[in-house]
Amino acid sequence: MQEQPIAVTGLRALGEGRATLRDEALSIVRRAMMSGAMQPGRIYSANALAIQLGVSNSPVREAMMALSEKGLLEVVRNRGFRVVEMSAADQQEVYDLRMLVEVTAIGRVAERGVNTTDAARLTKLAEDTVATSKDDNMVDYLEADQNFHLGIVELLGNSRMTKIVENLRDQSRISGSYYLAERGLLAISAAEHLPILEALLAGNRVRVEELMAAHLSYSLP
Repeated sequence: MQEQPIAVTGLRALGEGRATLRDEALSIVRRAMMSGAMQPGRIYSANALAIQLGVSNSPVREAMMALSEKGLLEVVRNRGFRVVEMSAADQQEVYDLRMLVEVTAIGRVAERGVNTTDAARLTKLAEDTVATSKDDNMVDYLEADQNFHLGIVELLGNSRMTKIVENLRDQSRISGSYYLAERGLLAISAAEHLPILEALLAGNRVRVEELMAAHLSYSLP
């Protein structure tokens, strides 16, 4: 199978305040997978991407290795990296785990309560999801969506749980990001963040878990 170039046009460029070149490269590759610029089953070269970005091979390879450790890429010996193909069974497993972990996490946040500062921050993040919910702006929407949901989970102060939720969310998205735009569901999905936030701020654990469970149904195969 021939190695494929990665279309980096429109993705976050290097040097925009990220901590290291590795982190910048990781962000670019992750966004490429979420946008469909990197497609499941195809092989991509770390060296080729490094040349495209004008950096050395090491940070790009380190970034792609990190993504392989998270189950998003597979190492192809002497070839490069292949985007993991998620079968319907794989997607169901990820969904089941998200129902157990992510829904429970948001319920616990509601039960604990959210202070005024965090409420204002989450409100802005929820509004960002609505503002970016355009069919031609899928990557920015996915980033806003990720920021909102992880922003809630982070309030538990459990870094391991946050990383697990982040990884599960990424795994659920590498096979077409639910095809929300194609299914005409992008604006509907975005609008659901506001009632989720309302229930969260009201401290209604039962309601927020119900809303979150319904929200996750888009990830079902």
